[in-house]
Amino acid sequence: MKPFRLPPVWILNAFASFCLMLIQVLSGRALAPFLGTSVYTWTSVIGATLIGLTFGQYAGGLIADRKGGRRALSVTFLASGIAALSARFALSFLSTKLADYPMDLAFRSIMLAIVVFAPVAFFLSMVGPQLAKFAVEELRASGTAIGRLSAAGAVGSLLGIGLGGYILIAALGTNLLLSSVAIALLLLGAYLAAGERVLNWRAAGFLFVAAIGSLLLPGVCKLESNYYCIRITTEGAEEKPRFTLRLDHLLHSYVSPREPANLGYGYEQVYARLIASRYVQGDQFHAYFIGGGGFVLPRYLEAFYPKATSTVSEIDPAVIEANHHFMELKTSSRIIAIPGDARRHLMRNEDAPYDLVFGDAFNDFGVPQHLTTLEFHQLLKSRMKPDGVYALNLIDDARYGNFLAAMIKTLRQVWKYVEVAPLESELLPGRNTIVLMASDTPLDAKRFAQADTPSFEFEPENPSIESSSKRLTPEQIEEFLATHENVPILTDDYAPLDRYLSPVFRDAY
Repeated sequence: MKPFRLPPVWILNAFASFCLMLIQVLSGRALAPFLGTSVYTWTSVIGATLIGLTFGQYAGGLIADRKGGRRALSVTFLASGIAALSARFALSFLSTKLADYPMDLAFRSIMLAIVVFAPVAFFLSMVGPQLAKFAVEELRASGTAIGRLSAAGAVGSLLGIGLGGYILIAALGTNLLLSSVAIALLLLGAYLAAGERVLNWRAAGFLFVAAIGSLLLPGVCKLESNYYCIRITTEGAEEKPRFTLRLDHLLHSYVSPREPANLGYGYEQVYARLIASRYVQGDQFHAYFIGGGGFVLPRYLEAFYPKATSTVSEIDPAVIEANHHFMELKTSSRIIAIPGDARRHLMRNEDAPYDLVFGDAFNDFGVPQHLTTLEFHQLLKSRMKPDGVYALNLIDDARYGNFLAAMIKTLRQVWKYVEVAPLESELLPGRNTIVLMASDTPLDAKRFAQADTPSFEFEPENPSIESSSKRLTPEQIEEFLATHENVPILTDDYAPLDRYLSPVFRDAY
């Protein structure tokens, strides 16, 4: 077969750089269902890419000097496509096993990133040195040629990051997008290989079948957005279904739409007790929710406090869509669901003031820093009524406790009273959920302890109704803070949450 004309080298470099950066962006999203979206995940993805780049560029230079030419370039693009296909199959068949393998979380993250995505970076980064040799030899103006080649690569990288992060991942999903990149690389490699005796019909047929097969592999996500891989499972009888919502790897919510008293988690029972200690079913009040998830507590309010108003800020519109389409949140619901960041919503001051605010945006590995700081809580308080209460749940381990101590200190800068409800009589070692309640009026301890909430029977490992009334005494709080004197107040300028939470998640996973 007569070889086709070689495209301009700057176009080839731009395309290779586009694919490399696109895969780096989608690799973090692709690993999120198995590892979460912590600093570990992104550090591992970037590290794996850099490992591939380091060895790939060196190998590409050697090939350019020894066997440089169209044949070597076609093999490099074909190998890049095969590596991307292998990554797609590895995500389907190996990721769950590797993610659950009993090893340190950081080591597990870097191993999974290297196994799945480093080979793609290795082969794609071999392209640049070979194209540089082409440019210098053909154009005979090395400075201009290399400059144009580098600029084209930078433009391709920008397009890969921009289109991938803002458009392609949300439009196609990581699995289909990875398969599409693989197919594009294979087609380009086959184009360059024409007349070079690189591919025989059997090899070409095998690659064609593998490429089509990768498109047909099922993904793990029900919906995929720029924020989460959303997975939903259904359990229970048809007349009383129970939905389980996972955002990335985190089991976020148990949702029983036809049994709204089943709140699912112990911290939600604390929230229900707080509501019952302040209001009866006929009262009017306005509750604001930072984070929607499965809309469990807003559904509870709608069922048992019909005159209450619930406004929910959910960062991911796809989560709201999932609730409506798959988890029986009726479009006629009185719950006001607002897609977008809670801090931006509060800055607009659209529907304040609020009687109650519930924070549920701290998702396991991912803690939004801008929702933890002194400046945020000052803004939040300005949107609340003078006797309003802010309740939030967070995850920490009493063996470390830096995040919890920092949050207590920060809240105390804004509100006079900060209560700590660990769902036990004391802070216990191990990764636990803890509820904080902040207000300028003291919590009525008697009414809180005796609050009459709907019956709660769900998961056997969840706390009982009695345990949801337990709070630390002032002495216990002061004793805890005394052991964390060096922990600072969190500000927009300084909030080292990843450092505080790394040992917690490392031990837990």
